[in-house]
Amino acid sequence: MGHTSTKRGRVMQIVKVASGNCLEQYDFFVYGYYAAYIARTFFPTGDDATSLMLSFATFGAGFLMRPLGAIFLGSYIDRVGRRQGLIVTLGIMAIGTLTIAITPSYEKLGLLAPLIVLVGRLLQGFSAGAESGGVSVYLAEIASPGSRGFVTSWQSASQQVAVVIAATIGLTLQSALSPEQMNEWGWRVPLLIGCLIIPVILWLRRSLPETEAYLHMEHKAHSVSESLGQLQQSWAPILTGMAMSVMTTTTFYMITAYTPTFGERALGLSPQDVLLVTIMVGVSNFLWLPIGGALSDRIGRTPILMTVPIAVLCGAYPLMSWLVAAPTFGALATVLLTFSACFGIYNGALIARLTEIMPPTARTLSFSLAFSLATSLFGGFTPLISTALIQKTGNNSAPAIWLCFAAAISLAGVAASRRLERGIDGEAA
Repeated sequence: MGHTSTKRGRVMQIVKVASGNCLEQYDFFVYGYYAAYIARTFFPTGDDATSLMLSFATFGAGFLMRPLGAIFLGSYIDRVGRRQGLIVTLGIMAIGTLTIAITPSYEKLGLLAPLIVLVGRLLQGFSAGAESGGVSVYLAEIASPGSRGFVTSWQSASQQVAVVIAATIGLTLQSALSPEQMNEWGWRVPLLIGCLIIPVILWLRRSLPETEAYLHMEHKAHSVSESLGQLQQSWAPILTGMAMSVMTTTTFYMITAYTPTFGERALGLSPQDVLLVTIMVGVSNFLWLPIGGALSDRIGRTPILMTVPIAVLCGAYPLMSWLVAAPTFGALATVLLTFSACFGIYNGALIARLTEIMPPTARTLSFSLAFSLATSLFGGFTPLISTALIQKTGNNSAPAIWLCFAAAISLAGVAASRRLERGIDGEAA
C-alpha cells in the first residue's frame, strides 16, 4: 500500500511540475503560430515577406534573452530551491504573455507598439531560459536511477501537449472566424487563454515539495557571485550540452513553430491542413518522447544519441525534396512525423544525459545555460533562417540544410559527452 501511495505521489509531482512547463511553453511558442498575424498587426511595412521577417526576428529576440534567464534564474533555483524558482519563472512568463496579448496595434500606437511587443517577448525569453532546466532537474532528482530517462522525458512531453492545444485552438478559430476577424483580434485569443490558466498552474506549483536531492545537497551557492564562480568551472559540460542540444531545438522549432508558415507560404497548403499536421506532430512527439527516455534507461543513452543525428544527416534533405516536389497534406504529414520520431527518441534520451553531466551544485544553472545557448543560437532562429534560406536560394527544400548542420554539431557533442557523465545517484544518500 505504501509503495502504491509513494508511486501515486510521484506521478502527481510529475503532473504538477510538467503542467506548468506545458503552459509556459504554450505561451512562449504560440507567438510562432501566429507570426503572420502579429506581422500585420505590429510590423506593417507594405511587403508581407519583410513584415514576416521582422515578426520572426522579434520571435528570435526572445531566445537571445534565454542565456540571461538561465544565468540569473538558473542560479536562483540552485540557491533557493527548485520549487520556489519554478513559481518565479512562471510569474515572469505570465507578465510577458499578457503584454503581447493586450498591446494595441501599430495603427493605434505607432512605433511604441512593436517596442512593447519586443519587451513582452524578451520577458518570455528571460523566463523560459530557466524553466526547462528547472523542470528537468526537478524530475531527474525525484526519479529512481533506473527510470531517469523515462521520468525526465515528461519535461518535453508536456510541451507537446502545449503544441496540440495551441494548434487546436488555432484550427477552431480559423474555422469559426473570418480572415478579417483573425487579423483584427482572433490571433490574440490563444495568448489570453494562456494568461487565464496561469493562476491554476501557480496554485499547483505552490503545493510541490522540494526534492530530497536538493535538501541533502552539500556546498550550495549562497550568492550570485558564488554561482558565477561555479559557472566558470563548468564550461566543458555546458559547451558539450549546448552542442548536444542543437539538433533537438532546431528540429523542434522546425516541426512546430515554423510549420504553419512553411506549409502555407512555401508549399501552398491551406491553414487548416497545416494546423492539423501540427496537431499530429504534437501527438507524435508526445508518444515518442517517453519511448526514447525509457529506451535510454534500457540500452543506454549513447546508442540513441549517436544513431539519430546520423539518420537525420542521411535523410533530411531527400525527404524535404520529395515533399517540395509534390506538396500534399499526406506528404507533409509523412515528412514531419518522420522528423517527429527522430526528435522524440533523441530528446527522450538527451534530457537525462544533460542532467547527468552537469555539476551537482550548479545543475540548474549549467543545464539551463547549455540548453538556452543551443536554443538562442540555433533552434530559436530556425523560422527566420529557414525563411531566409528559401528566399536566398529559391529552393523550398533549403530548411533541410539547416537541420543537417544542426545534426552534425550534436553528433560531435554526443561524442564529447561520453567523457563527462557523472550521474546524480547517491547525492541524497
